[in-house]
Amino acid sequence: MYGTVCLNGRFVSAEQAFIPAADRGFLFGYGLFETVLINNARPVFWPLHRRRLAGGCAELDLTLPVAENELDHLVQETIDRNGAATGALRLSLSAGPAGGAGTLLLTIRPLPYGPAEYRRGFKACFAAASRNEKSPLVRLKTLNYLENLLARSRARRRGMDEALFLNTAGGLAEGSASNLFLVKNGCLITPDIHQGLLPGITRRAVLELCRELGLPAAERPVHPAELAEAGECFLTNSLLGVMPLVAVEGRLINRGRPGSWTEKIAAALNEQREIE
Repeated sequence: MYGTVCLNGRFVSAEQAFIPAADRGFLFGYGLFETVLINNARPVFWPLHRRRLAGGCAELDLTLPVAENELDHLVQETIDRNGAATGALRLSLSAGPAGGAGTLLLTIRPLPYGPAEYRRGFKACFAAASRNEKSPLVRLKTLNYLENLLARSRARRRGMDEALFLNTAGGLAEGSASNLFLVKNGCLITPDIHQGLLPGITRRAVLELCRELGLPAAERPVHPAELAEAGECFLTNSLLGVMPLVAVEGRLINRGRPGSWTEKIAAALNEQREIE
């Protein structure tokens, strides 16, 4: 993590950033977060992240402790003060103490993925827990993230990179920190938003790119058996971009190599992120 953070509009060192003991984010996981890619010292797709944050605030009755029109400036200044040409910016907004405004924290850390991961691709397993597709929280990016963290930790203990959640009906939902895509019968397919998933910023960007590239794409329920029938698969999130998924539960996809659709969409997304 870089040294300077922004806490409620004030820039301090990470060691000087404290939250109140009665903050409901700390006590109950009551809050939201956004993870934003930094590229060329700019926050990529920031307007989309800000819009999602605003929607989550309305759903959870959260209040920013700074003026909404000041948030853009604080995000960019956090990047500038840390000299971050690339990296990951995390915006955490907790509910704060009861009766008060929320607590806003902006931090920066290096990117966790490098060229080697994209060359080899990710391996995944199925998570033990199920996604509750009927939960009102499943489509919000909340601070209550323990289920995701435990699933990913258990996957890594098995030598995997990601865990895939099924919903209560047995359909594919999402990864612990990613959205899932597969190519089958000449079409790019991803679980629709009613399957129990967070509709990610990069997920949306990929679907829009498919329209621009003339690639057929569909959002629909996906059965886990379809992974074995897929020609290729990939995962997305704001930091990953497009990450090839080359094996699930030990079964290779596309002979364990990234596929042509994955490479084409990844290249188009990377080009878009360069000019964002």
